[in-house]
Amino acid sequence: MTAMRFIIMFFGVLVIFGLPVWNLARLRESKHVLWMISPPVIFISAFVVSNLLEGSQYSGLFLFTRHFAYYLMIVGLMLFGFSLLFMLIHYAFKVRKNIIFWLIVGTTLVYALGARINGERVIVKNINLPAENINREYRFVHITDLHNGSTDKVHAQHVVDKIKPLDPEFMVITGDFIDEYHVTTDDISPFNQLDFPIFLITGNHEYYLEPGKIQEVIEGTDILLIDDMRISFEELDIIGVNELATVDLTLQTLGGINPDRYSILLDHQPKTDEAIRASENGAELMLSGHTHKGQVWPFNYLIQLGFKYVGGLYEIGDMFLYVNQGTGTLGPKMRIGSANEVTLITLEPTQ
Repeated sequence: MTAMRFIIMFFGVLVIFGLPVWNLARLRESKHVLWMISPPVIFISAFVVSNLLEGSQYSGLFLFTRHFAYYLMIVGLMLFGFSLLFMLIHYAFKVRKNIIFWLIVGTTLVYALGARINGERVIVKNINLPAENINREYRFVHITDLHNGSTDKVHAQHVVDKIKPLDPEFMVITGDFIDEYHVTTDDISPFNQLDFPIFLITGNHEYYLEPGKIQEVIEGTDILLIDDMRISFEELDIIGVNELATVDLTLQTLGGINPDRYSILLDHQPKTDEAIRASENGAELMLSGHTHKGQVWPFNYLIQLGFKYVGGLYEIGDMFLYVNQGTGTLGPKMRIGSANEVTLITLEPTQ
């Protein structure tokens, strides 16, 4: 970690977590500066220790410190949001400090508990799309951002149990399938219970790990990594965009899109310029993930600063873009305002 990144992280956590904790102490008539300094010091220490332990033999301690840091980050942001809300109420309506203190603490705890419970759920969303260049109906599943490592084999099994009754013809995974160095083939083994083709592209988290890790994890499974590839499935072309590549570069390498076939473009991040170029190049459907739809309020506001398309179905020119809100979670299993999603997509011929 560079000195500049450390400084930015420290002051960011100081504002998001340190100030709300200090404010709580102030409401209880204690204004000691340690109330402000301690939270960012504890968070950054946990984060640094987890980074130092990554790849070591102390995988249990690594997981504890990494998840502890993630929990602090998420709960801290919740605390920040509720502190702002109730302090405005305090000043606007002259509510007593003691009441405001317990409103902030109580609401944050209830909200965090609700997020933890909701983070275990997996929902199925059904999307029906009109499609040219096909003569029959096609049904397939889209998942993304499973984040095995942050999630576990039990969660993977839960996802597979949701997929089995849908009886799709194939499945696509748009990146961030794994996110920790300790993930093994056994952790994703529930997907071996599925008896249809599974096509995977990389996301940013595959590239945070050592080179070749994703290939090692899926070796011996039926999951096919299709970065920079075009796969034909009857009347469909499934095109995988490498996380380190662009739509234009990928299509240039593959000779462009065949206008006589239905093209599905897999691209992990739903960047506006990438979606526009996919549409202009003739893709009929682009599938993405990455955003988690914010995962936990108020992270959704931060996500909206960087992405126009954060979750759901969009029309861009003659192309549909669907952004799955993630099938797993980054860090703790916590979700509010979003859900772990399995998407069942049905393509219906327009002829």
